[in-house]
Amino acid sequence: MSVLDKSFGIIGCGIGGLAVSIAIAKLGGHVVLFERAKKITEVGAGIQISANGLSALADLGIELEHFNAISKPLAIELRDYKVGSLVARIRQNQDVGFPYLQLHRADLMNILIARAEKLGVTIFLDADAEVIDALSNHPKVQANGTTYNFDLIVGADGVNSTTRQDWFNEGPAKFSGKVAWRATVPANIISTVTTVYMGRGKHLVTYPLRGGQLINIVAVQECKEMVSEGWDNVGTLQSFCLEFSDFGPEVQKILSQVRHVKRWGLYTHSPLKTWSLNHLTLLGDAAHPMFPFMAQGACMALEDASVLARVINDTDDINHALKSYEAIRKSRVTSVQNLAARNGKIFHISNMFMRICIHNALRLISRFTPQLLERRFDWIYKHKI
Repeated sequence: MSVLDKSFGIIGCGIGGLAVSIAIAKLGGHVVLFERAKKITEVGAGIQISANGLSALADLGIELEHFNAISKPLAIELRDYKVGSLVARIRQNQDVGFPYLQLHRADLMNILIARAEKLGVTIFLDADAEVIDALSNHPKVQANGTTYNFDLIVGADGVNSTTRQDWFNEGPAKFSGKVAWRATVPANIISTVTTVYMGRGKHLVTYPLRGGQLINIVAVQECKEMVSEGWDNVGTLQSFCLEFSDFGPEVQKILSQVRHVKRWGLYTHSPLKTWSLNHLTLLGDAAHPMFPFMAQGACMALEDASVLARVINDTDDINHALKSYEAIRKSRVTSVQNLAARNGKIFHISNMFMRICIHNALRLISRFTPQLLERRFDWIYKHKI
């Protein structure tokens, strides 16, 4: 089933939904994208796109020159939370062939929307879309009283995917005991690094956005209080500052500028046996939610989009194409999921003896064999779709 002259329904107008819409429309498919929100607004703030994500964007026809307000960090610095002492420094953007970008999520969304509209993708906002008749070879989407028929439907509706919940027999998500906070503040000092302050049972990350005009803050704490999943929960500024009041002067200076903060609970989801059901499939966080500790959620969705469009364009058998899509993607995203979970544990070491040992080991590696840290994630960043 080549995509030419076929119809595709995409549920969810996030990065993954827009990316797969573009990938399919670029090949000649007719795409309708459904978004529940009344308008597409900035959710979250900063986003990091490594070389593998940029490769996928290039496959969509979006090249590096499309990005104006970006930051290219020279390094990631791992620091002690209390005194700010350097634990390890991992260089970035040393190789022009493998850039690592930091940008505002809204800026990336605007680029993707413009590309989708140029290719003729129909976008319905304020559309509470529901998949019906999924077992048919021509599944349907019902939205606001209208029924639409498609050759393939893609659920790209995020971690709280109703498509996944309705059709894939997912067990209940489990609260991980971690809560994440997100904020941005104006930048008084132009930083050229990403900084991870590693605390006891918590960590805080800062990095520049929009060429240094803003500082993005993502902070994660271990927490017994259950918080709902989703990035748009409004947090209490006083609670946020109190939770990280034991961090050092550098962090306190940044936190003093925060005026608004959002928080979300981090949940674990049992892996699905399959991402596809006849002519219905899942993509991105809807298929494989992951913790944010490798900053690869968006990149994995971009990779998914390019691979899915390619395999459905290469065969007339949609079921075979969807099996190929899973075979290509599942092992890789599972490895990234597992790595992200391990990183969260390293950032939050509470045992003092273990903390000293691991931090000293990182210091020695960073000083004498830095390439071990710099090349550790080449299998992610240098991946070609």
